[in-house]
Amino acid sequence: MHFVAPRLVQRWWAALVIALVVLLSTASPASAHTGFESSNPGDGQTIDQPVAEISLSFSGEATPAGEGFVVLDPSGLIREPDEVTSVDNLTWTLRFDEPLAGGVVGVRWMVAAPDAHPIDGSFSFTVTGEAAAVVPVPEPAVEDAAASPATSAEVAPEAAEPDPPAVAAGSEEVSEFGAALSGSMAVDGASVDLESFLDTDTDTAAGASWLFRLSRTLRLVGAVGVIGGAVFAALVLRGNTRDVRAVLYWVRRAGALLILGSVGAAVAQATTLESDWSGLWSPTAWADTLWSSLGFAIVLRLVGGGLVMTGAKFDTRAATTAGDPVVVVKQLVSVGSGPRISGPSHSMEPPGTEPYVHDGDHAWHPSASPAALVGIALVVASFLFDGHTVSEGPRWLHAVANLIHVVTAATWAGGVAMLALVIARRNRNNVATRSLQLAVRFSVVATVALVAAGIAGVVLSVVILDSPSQLWSTSWGQLLLVKVALVAIAAAGGAYNHKIIVPELDRSPDDVAVAHRFRSVVTLEAVALVAVTITTALLIGASAT
Repeated sequence: MHFVAPRLVQRWWAALVIALVVLLSTASPASAHTGFESSNPGDGQTIDQPVAEISLSFSGEATPAGEGFVVLDPSGLIREPDEVTSVDNLTWTLRFDEPLAGGVVGVRWMVAAPDAHPIDGSFSFTVTGEAAAVVPVPEPAVEDAAASPATSAEVAPEAAEPDPPAVAAGSEEVSEFGAALSGSMAVDGASVDLESFLDTDTDTAAGASWLFRLSRTLRLVGAVGVIGGAVFAALVLRGNTRDVRAVLYWVRRAGALLILGSVGAAVAQATTLESDWSGLWSPTAWADTLWSSLGFAIVLRLVGGGLVMTGAKFDTRAATTAGDPVVVVKQLVSVGSGPRISGPSHSMEPPGTEPYVHDGDHAWHPSASPAALVGIALVVASFLFDGHTVSEGPRWLHAVANLIHVVTAATWAGGVAMLALVIARRNRNNVATRSLQLAVRFSVVATVALVAAGIAGVVLSVVILDSPSQLWSTSWGQLLLVKVALVAIAAAGGAYNHKIIVPELDRSPDDVAVAHRFRSVVTLEAVALVAVTITTALLIGASAT
């Protein structure tokens, strides 16, 4: 009879699923860490004199991207500023030779954050003052017109042709919506109002924002699978060759997922910069995409994912002849599950004592896959160039903390997923799950990874947040709290295994009910960490302002 997970665990898991569904269903499109702060004139403000200058301030460095800055003047013309300047890339000033006056003015902007991710927005204000009247300059008198009647006659027909319609200085003859302008903005003959102009969602290629968010999640899941799966195969897994082959299979598939997410990110970036799917065949859009920090990250992940897919060779050796870092760590400090090892010889004893390695076990030989190791290193390095927080705090501190956090968090999350995979596979094949061996070995790796990830995460939070109040007043802080709660749930599952189940397994390694309970809790822990990964994808794109 199988042991059912405790009711308390079931209730917590139900609450987790509900919270995650609510989170994902209400999540707005991710905004870059660089956020819009204010403008002058401000949104909804009324000005009593013509406006020749507009300023926009951002919380982080920003550079014009895509269409940059455009306005819809009261006459219905889309105008570009005659001059756009900034001294610090934080505040941008738009100047118009012909001031804006006589009604409501709409402003639309698109800028790129330091990591090249574009963000956009809009606002409007009202100008009650009228533009200064333009006094026509009289034509110079024609001297002695009567003396040359023939010349006057020749000129008359040409002068009789109507003058072309005047276009305000700095205005575009064709709107961003793709229709010719003639005094008022139109799209295929239909009038476009101010509300449509201010709706920035209509100016982004349909599905591009969705594709970018999906690709970010795929990249994170792929990176976790590549890093965590490789660490699990190299350090934790000791078993038959079929187990090793199965884990490496999913490591290679994680590399494919990483490539798919990276391609999606590049496509979404190029189309967003052009505000249209025409960006897919725009050399400028692709150049701007790839020649950026995001582009460097994409290239590193494409190459790294490809090397992992093709370079993770199935090569094993007898576990008793391979070095065992888990045993070494266990000897140095008492971490993880199981009793402390007094000597390496204890690790070779049969089940029932200290099952770190059993006779007949095989271990992956990672040094036989140098290409895969290089690929994993490139994947790790890619996180130095991606994410909206790369411009926060001392660059070296952020880089070190970020790398530690990525590697250790992926080791824990990916390891739990592979642990659940191996146990489920053994159970499905009706062979001994050897849960005690997996539990005590992974516990050593997970404990070190969890402590290091926690310390690095605290450092990153201190670097990114200006004050504790941003934890509940900003989207970034709120998502961070959700992530911490999910991590706590996963960690609680690990603690339950460590404190309760592993001692029971140590006393009764062949107890089917205890093994089933261990498998259930590990599965819940794995799914909770998938939720952590999704939340992290949203966190990378959220604003801390």
